Amino acid sequence: MASSLIGIPSRCAFVVCGLISLALSRKYLALQSLDPASHANWSLFSAVLMAVGGFAVFIALLPGSWVEKTCKIEPGNPSLLPIKMLAGFAVVSYLVIVGLHFAPHIWRPSPQLVFSVCPACALTITVDPSIGGALLFLAPLSAAVYGSIGAVLGYVSVVIRKGS
Repeated sequence: MASSLIGIPSRCAFVVCGLISLALSRKYLALQSLDPASHANWSLFSAVLMAVGGFAVFIALLPGSWVEKTCKIEPGNPSLLPIKMLAGFAVVSYLVIVGLHFAPHIWRPSPQLVFSVCPACALTITVDPSIGGALLFLAPLSAAVYGSIGAVLGYVSVVIRKGS
């Protein structure tokens, strides 16, 4: 397991981020009843979150030997790109969401923009969260979603780079 593309902590991070993405995708399906005019947007958000979350969980559950064979990785030389991208996307997302909380109230972004930047904001659709709620609840959940996107992109880039 130590020589796999991603170690046990990385696999745990992939699973957690993927499951959060899958859980939030269900919330976007529920939003369809609130705004029938933008039915396609909520379905698209849900499908993207479901695909990314499912792929992140799938990657985490793959046996290490399969990953090594697929990516043509020599034993003892794992790639850290997926976990670095997971961490990078999560940190940037966290900072953007905290910054979104401090945006001037005169700036009125569309709901689709807010929900694409902060997927966890769908959980507080009728409540304006406090700074504590944003720091401790919304930003970490959204960072997990973007972390799973980063992990999937990192994994795909490793596969493409090793395949050529």
